[in-house]
Amino acid sequence: MRKVGMLIFLLAFSSGAQAWMEGWAPKLKSTPAKLSMLTQKNIKWFVEDVKSDSEFVSEYSKGVGVDLNNDGFKDFVFIIPWMGNGLNASGYNAHFIVSDGKGGRVENIIEGYGIEISDIVNINDKIYFRHAAFFESFEKSQHNHWVFQIYSFDTNGIMRCANADIGKSFPAATIFYSNPKFKAIELTDADRRKIAQETKPKTQVFKP
Repeated sequence: MRKVGMLIFLLAFSSGAQAWMEGWAPKLKSTPAKLSMLTQKNIKWFVEDVKSDSEFVSEYSKGVGVDLNNDGFKDFVFIIPWMGNGLNASGYNAHFIVSDGKGGRVENIIEGYGIEISDIVNINDKIYFRHAAFFESFEKSQHNHWVFQIYSFDTNGIMRCANADIGKSFPAATIFYSNPKFKAIELTDADRRKIAQETKPKTQVFKP
């Protein structure tokens, strides 16, 4: 009974985190990407390959198929929760398995908070991924922060920061308050370099 109660708390916290992250992020003229849901069997198979506690985690993981880099081949996204306590209750690893144009695949892995399938969006007929990261102090502020960014995928299957595609809105940072309201803070060049370094996705190439 205690385990079930803790699980409900974790899921409720995660759902709430996603809701207020949505409210904070700068508004985008985006539409939902066309996705196909993967079967629970396929999701479980992938989670078992990357997680030791797969039997517990796979039930709460999500998977979709979508052409991320617009090359005509279906790519795959797996969103796997950390299942932690406190803030980590809304933490996830997102795995993007993307075609590389040479018959192979590239796995891009990025950590984030409140990640949902709805964070895969279409903007001007291009697929993007909305990302939220937790940060400690920046150069001009000693608070904790949320940072929002936009990513896309190139024809080689590599996940790239695509903030410049959206104009000057990203990266967007706001102070981590107990009663959150989005109020963007000014970022220095040093802050931006720190963001780029600490949120850089990990990549692994699978050759044909």
